[in-house]
Amino acid sequence: MIRIIAKKEILEQVSSYRFAILSGMLLLIIGVSIFVSYGDFLARSENYTLNHPEPHSSNIMIRPTPFSLFAKGMDTFLGRMYYLKYSGIEVQGAEQSVDRLFSLFTQPDMLFIVRVLLSLIALLFTFDAITGEKEMGTLRLAAIAGGERMSLLAGKLTGRVLVVVIPFSFLFVAGALVVSLLAGIQVSADYWIRMAAFLAAADEYIVVFCAIGIFLSTMVHRSSSALALCLGVWVTFVFIVPESGMLLARVVSDVPPGERVEMQGRLATIRGIYEKIQREGDNGSPEGWRRLVAEARMANSQLIDSYAPKLERHVDITKDFERCSPAGCVTMVLTDLMGTGLFEERRFKNSVSSFFERNYDIISEVKNGELEEYRYPRAPVDEIFTSGALTDLFILACFGLLFVGGALYGFYRYDLR
Repeated sequence: MIRIIAKKEILEQVSSYRFAILSGMLLLIIGVSIFVSYGDFLARSENYTLNHPEPHSSNIMIRPTPFSLFAKGMDTFLGRMYYLKYSGIEVQGAEQSVDRLFSLFTQPDMLFIVRVLLSLIALLFTFDAITGEKEMGTLRLAAIAGGERMSLLAGKLTGRVLVVVIPFSFLFVAGALVVSLLAGIQVSADYWIRMAAFLAAADEYIVVFCAIGIFLSTMVHRSSSALALCLGVWVTFVFIVPESGMLLARVVSDVPPGERVEMQGRLATIRGIYEKIQREGDNGSPEGWRRLVAEARMANSQLIDSYAPKLERHVDITKDFERCSPAGCVTMVLTDLMGTGLFEERRFKNSVSSFFERNYDIISEVKNGELEEYRYPRAPVDEIFTSGALTDLFILACFGLLFVGGALYGFYRYDLR
């Protein structure tokens, strides 16, 4: 029974103008996304080639990842120059991008397509799953013919999920294949593993919004009302909840801006230099320099030790608030999988800090010698999953089960007349 109903749903939707229009729009936007994202990636790669420090330098800058074509995330911020000095670590304030036009508009990468467009497309394919059948009178006929409500609902959900998942999966695989053939993109087994994980997470997200659409369709008796509800829920889950979560996390955590902390570190260094001059005069003795370096290092360490826990708490609270929305969950999962998310940023900054601590005496010229060469490999997929991606996928699955259960409950109470 479920298979028959699912097949009926697929045939009806595929033969509709809605399917042709939305599929064509998805094809066009994915093509534009690859073109625009690749141009931005080439600009940032060229910028890296022009500005990256020499080996054994006290400055650090990492290469942009080609996975940013799919989810740019925080890759622009990860690609900034880090200056390691005796007074601490300074980060270049300006974004590393040759083409400033990219910073004026939201880049339509694959994450944007999944988070915003696919969620809307899923709702547009499911908002009338129940109400449309009722308005045409076929829902009551199906029940009279002996169709169980659970089978009817399962068939409708399966059919409409496949109508969205199959075209997107085909277009995504085609897009990933095109990207793999572009100049400057290195392809390995890791590339296809990440693509498979990206596609699986995106498909799970589609199922969630298809379940939301059918759930809302069981709450009303007119398709126009169901569409209005779907659009309201879409705006809430995709835009309002994620943005509100970031604002609330900032209020709750009360973490100072990074610029203020950096300024406090500079003031501590200046104060140490001034006190040295007042105490010893500017005689440039090695002992005085070592004492100054030690005092500056202690002042910055105390500053970082007081700031780091607040920042960690702020990040954790932000993630907790973002997980109140399926869009927030999928954003964290996909950016982490592509190596451009919060986990990668935290991991990279910890790596820079460790390198700074290991080489501090050489950086501050207390010791003579050559700095070790800095290397930073992005996090492998297994580390990403164990660090929190599995939690986000589990929460996303809970959203799906919640709305499927709500749809089942609503349909059992639904008046088929």
